[in-house]
Order: sequence, then structure tokens, then C-alpha cells
Amino acid sequence: MTAYTERQAGSPVADFVAEHAQVLSIALFFVLCGLLFGTITDTFLTSGNLLNVIRQAAPVLVVAVAMTLVITTAGIDLSVGSTVALANALVAILIAAGWGWPAATLAMLVAGGAVGAAQGWFIAYQGIPAFIVTLAGLSILRGYPLWLTEGDSIPIDDLPGFCWLGRGPP
Repeated sequence: MTAYTERQAGSPVADFVAEHAQVLSIALFFVLCGLLFGTITDTFLTSGNLLNVIRQAAPVLVVAVAMTLVITTAGIDLSVGSTVALANALVAILIAAGWGWPAATLAMLVAGGAVGAAQGWFIAYQGIPAFIVTLAGLSILRGYPLWLTEGDSIPIDDLPGFCWLGRGPP
């Protein structure tokens, strides 16, 4: 049997780069893309464009944070996008029906929580694997908003407070 010997420490910078190579390569790619697109066009690095990018990334960031919690507990949730679609359709329908935006937003959060609780019940108390429960949830929850909205868009025009919450000040 061979004895285990530990690698000698090199330079601190080289050790840091070797230990974090995956994350650093993504960061380097991000910086290079920013520099490339910033030099190709005059509008890429403007405050308006950067604010637009942040606004478009915000919903994905919210879902990514929640999914991080699920994945760190060795779980999986395939129905996240479908749950978001249901919540969005529900809030649009309620606002179009005359509900105030705070009540419609609260109903949207309750609906999302109810979907999560129902799926969690099947996983925790019925012993069905999370993959199967959330795959079924993905299918059901993807069709339900389409049925509720009859496949149409529901516009929300200049609703004070609600539009500010989603878009920020103009």
C-alpha cells in the first residue's frame, strides 16, 4: 500500500486559481463578453441597457435562489416554471377582475405556497419521489394557466404600485 503524501503548497495565487478554476472561468467569460459587447456597440454599457438587463434577470434570480435551497437539500423541483406561470396568470386575472394589486399579489403568493405544500405533502407523506411529483406538477401546472387564460395575454396597463413593483420608476 502506498503512503499518502500531501502536495506541497505553491504560490497562494496559483493555489487559489487551481481551487476555484470553474468559478473563475465563468467570471472571466462574463468579463470578456462584457468587454467585447461594450466595444462593439455604444449602447451596451449604458445605464438604461444595464438596468434593462437587471430587470429581465430579476425573476430568474428569485427562482434561482429558491431552487438553490431545494437542491442543497438533495431535492429537485421540475415544476418551478409552471408554478410561476400559474401565479402570473392568476395575478393578471384577478387584477383584470378588479382586485387591488396588493390583494392579487397576496393571492398569487398563497397559490404558489399551496402548490408547493401540495407537492411537498405527496413527497413527504406519501413517499412518492420528488422527481415524479414535480414532473406531474409540471404537466398539470403548465396546462392550467393556459386553460384559465384561454391562451390569451391579459394586459395590465399602468396600474400604480403594481407596475412600479415590477418595473421600478421610469
